[in-house]
Amino acid sequence: MEAVENHLVDLALRSEELRRLGEEEGHTQAYLDAYEITQGFSSLIESNEAVSGLLLYSTDNDMYMASYGALPGDVLQQGATRLAMRDAFVVLVSTGPLDAYEWFAYRIEDTLYWLRVVRYRGVYMAAAIDLEMLYETAVSQYEFDGVLSFWDNEGVLLLGENAGNPDCSSWGVEQYDEVTWKGQHYLRVSAQAGKLQLSYLLPFGNTQGAMGSLEIVLVFCTVLALISSPLIAIYLRRTVFRPLDSLVETMEKIAQGELEARPSTIYKNKEFKQVNDTFNNMISQITRLKIDTYEQQLAVERSEMTALKMQIRPHFIQNCLKNVYALAQTGRIEEIQALILMLSRHLRYVLSCSQDTVPLSKELELCQNYLELSSVGQVRPAQCNVELDPRIKDLPVPPVSLLTLVENCAKHGVRGDTSLVVTITARQLEMEQGTLADITVGDNGPGFSAAQIEQLNRHLPKEENEEHVGLANVMRRLQLLYGKEMAAAFTNGRDGGARIEIFLPLQKETTGEEMHETADRG
Repeated sequence: MEAVENHLVDLALRSEELRRLGEEEGHTQAYLDAYEITQGFSSLIESNEAVSGLLLYSTDNDMYMASYGALPGDVLQQGATRLAMRDAFVVLVSTGPLDAYEWFAYRIEDTLYWLRVVRYRGVYMAAAIDLEMLYETAVSQYEFDGVLSFWDNEGVLLLGENAGNPDCSSWGVEQYDEVTWKGQHYLRVSAQAGKLQLSYLLPFGNTQGAMGSLEIVLVFCTVLALISSPLIAIYLRRTVFRPLDSLVETMEKIAQGELEARPSTIYKNKEFKQVNDTFNNMISQITRLKIDTYEQQLAVERSEMTALKMQIRPHFIQNCLKNVYALAQTGRIEEIQALILMLSRHLRYVLSCSQDTVPLSKELELCQNYLELSSVGQVRPAQCNVELDPRIKDLPVPPVSLLTLVENCAKHGVRGDTSLVVTITARQLEMEQGTLADITVGDNGPGFSAAQIEQLNRHLPKEENEEHVGLANVMRRLQLLYGKEMAAAFTNGRDGGARIEIFLPLQKETTGEEMHETADRG
């Protein structure tokens, strides 16, 4: 009960998904947020077998999700139970704001459940514990020869025999008293779990005689313990202290990052074995959660890179089609044919590229082909000078990334009195901190203004008011691929013209006697 309540309250206080779900949002986002919240329900049910179900219902979106534990009966009966729980929960919260700050009993069809409901605005979360299953399990497991009963905090009988209300408000520390029920004398013992009161009637004959015998046994055990203290010390060492030392040693290894560490001691004590099993299960769950979180992060980054890549492609295709349209207006058929051939080569590369990266050499070929494309029908055709260090010709880069920089050169670097010249150099630099790939794209145009250089070098370009869209996409994709160690510098060349220099980290991998250069993806 405590574990479930803490989890639900923590969600209500800290979960961003729950806060969004409580606000007005679209149905798709509401479904994703509700799904994310209920993902934590399964692990909670696995570690708490008494929980029959964890339920979530959003009244604003009329959306219900749940995770269920072990339910009695066959598949059909379990399905009917789940439907009954859903219908009852929806009706319960739909009748009006339900502000339940503690556990309470609630009957669903023929089964009595112990419910705890937590609400955040129009979103309700509930935990359901099958009291009847717990009662039957307790009776069968402990083989009670007395009378067991469950009561709520208001003295209402929930399950078992009505052997008198166990009002413990006037009891002492012992939590027991004597009652007579159906002509037989009982010792009544009580325990409380939150608002749930457990009462057990143990039959016995003479109270004074029973307690006297108990005192004799306690004195005898005390004397025996004093005489046998050396044996007790050895026994405690083997059954208590040694297992505790093993657990502490394992915890220290896990704290140092060894999540595969497990206690090596074989526990003969049932309680220690249970603690060991629970501890191992907890570490396994933490390991799985770390793996799931890492995979989710990779999936988000992969999706973001795909979206950025698709954002660039229409920009390139639109420019090419504008050139075709312009040539068609002037009737220059041969130039249209040459343009279409080169355009088809580009489209085949862009539209058929399903990978997140391509070799640097292939991307440079695309840049040269693009400038040839843009020069068709031009009085002063553009030139492309490429200098590639063969050691990094296979360096992975995002598709259409360097092409975007070349497109910017063609867009902003053309002067009316001279031909556009784009220079691309790619070389490998050996630095004290490691090996870098240095890629520079420059032109002979008017270059950046002083304000642009200051703004671009202070922060990597961002898309603002439809400016720097291409640069922002390229830099973001390179960051996703190479991490925070990727860097870029924006300057003007000695003879004028814009100049963008990109530095990408490399690492060395040794295989046999050969050294291979590969990109460090951050």
